[in-house]
Amino acid sequence: MAINLVSLVQQFLTPQMVSSLARAVGVNEAVAQKLVAAALPAILAALATAAAAPGGAQKVSDAISNSDPDLLTKLSGAVAGGNTQLLGEGANLLSGILGGGGLASLAAALSQHAGAPQAAAQPLIGAVTNAVVGTIGQQDPSNWSDPSAILSMFNSQKSAIAAALPSDVAKALGASGLLAGLGGAATAAAQTASSTVSSAATAASSTASSAARSAQAASRSSGFPMWAIILIVVVVLVAIYWFVTQSQKPAEPAKTGMFDPSAPIEYALQAAPSPVGPKRG
Repeated sequence: MAINLVSLVQQFLTPQMVSSLARAVGVNEAVAQKLVAAALPAILAALATAAAAPGGAQKVSDAISNSDPDLLTKLSGAVAGGNTQLLGEGANLLSGILGGGGLASLAAALSQHAGAPQAAAQPLIGAVTNAVVGTIGQQDPSNWSDPSAILSMFNSQKSAIAAALPSDVAKALGASGLLAGLGGAATAAAQTASSTVSSAATAASSTASSAARSAQAASRSSGFPMWAIILIVVVVLVAIYWFVTQSQKPAEPAKTGMFDPSAPIEYALQAAPSPVGPKRG
């Protein structure tokens, strides 16, 4: 039977669970909800990209095979108790698969999307990573027990992952290489972001034209000075320029001592150590 990983993990990441996560890492609940919702497809996309790279499918399969069979239960308990250690382990696991640069790129894009500090974004990413790994581990092993199986599973999930990925996150991650595993689906998501910005700019331009026409009409009817009309138009144009440049501004990678976020995913996979953990029973 076909599975939908986005839907399955969402069933674990309930609003109550995310609320507990927000308290555990010290961020606003609405911010945590927004970040977690975006992190889920972003992490799945990054894992799909890793699985498509040489040797990457084996790393992803091993990470799931070596994970604790009770990972989801332990994650729920840790979050409820405010223990963030397991969240850090999840972030380290993802870094082991993607490389430090990949994790930094995710944290930068997601923190900008949700308006969360990067220091809080990373443990939330770790929580979602654990939720993803734990959920996949509960599925039939034929879906993840070997490289060909895990690659086939992610290939079947491309459309669902891309549909759940916010367009601004897709655009921010476009240059990182983390979405390459989604193929054309990722390109479509990024194009949606560009289209949204273009539409907003067009609307703003129309507003400026309307303002100018209104000002001219007021000048004719009441002798409103022309210099005031020019000033209004200039202010509106400056506002349009600021809006467009801010909308197109890409997320800056976290300045850590990790790998270069622009490094190819293949290099990150070769450089990163294999995750070690207890074998699944």
